Order: sequence, then C-alpha cells, then structure tokens
Amino acid sequence: MFGVLFLFLGGVLIGGVDVVDRRHDPLWFVAQALCGPIAFGADLANQRLLSDPQVRLQRKSLSHINEFGTLFAALAGLMNLVVILDALHRPAPRRTADRRAQAEP
Repeated sequence: MFGVLFLFLGGVLIGGVDVVDRRHDPLWFVAQALCGPIAFGADLANQRLLSDPQVRLQRKSLSHINEFGTLFAALAGLMNLVVILDALHRPAPRRTADRRAQAEP
C-alpha cells in the first residue's frame, strides 16, 4: 500500500494535479485508474481546478516534469494490479510433504 501511494502521490507532487487527466491522456489514465478511487479523485480535482483555459495555461506542468509525474502515477496503478493479481493467486498444495507423511508409518 505504501509503495503504491508513494508512487502515485509522488507523481502528483512532481507534475501537479494535471498528470491524472482522462480527457487528454486516456491511455495513461487506464493505468492510473488501477490505483482506485484516489485516481478518480485526482482526475476530478484536475477537471474542477483546471477547467478554465487561462488557468490551465498558467498551472499545467510541461515537458519532462509532466511526463515523469504521469509515468509515476501510471506505474503506481500497474504496481497495484500486480499486488491484486498476487493476492488472488492461490499456491498449489505441497505434494512432497504429503507423500512423506503418508510414507512414514
């Protein structure tokens, strides 16, 4: 949980709230949405705070700063997907231990 939150919040702190934007970067948002409600809240804040074009020009992060922030937030979502898949995976029962227990009288 801390790793996912650290990456996501680090991306938002690096690039600003506009790194999570489902309208302008829909493919990146698919990966970022895997973080859960925090991504949708950041997108809502982006749409509300930066809805005015003049404000958007003044507060939008540019170039590599925006790219790094977007990448960090997307990696957080993908890392969360890996954690979810790992939690759903059930290990197979150990067969060698069962055989040894059955073989010993």
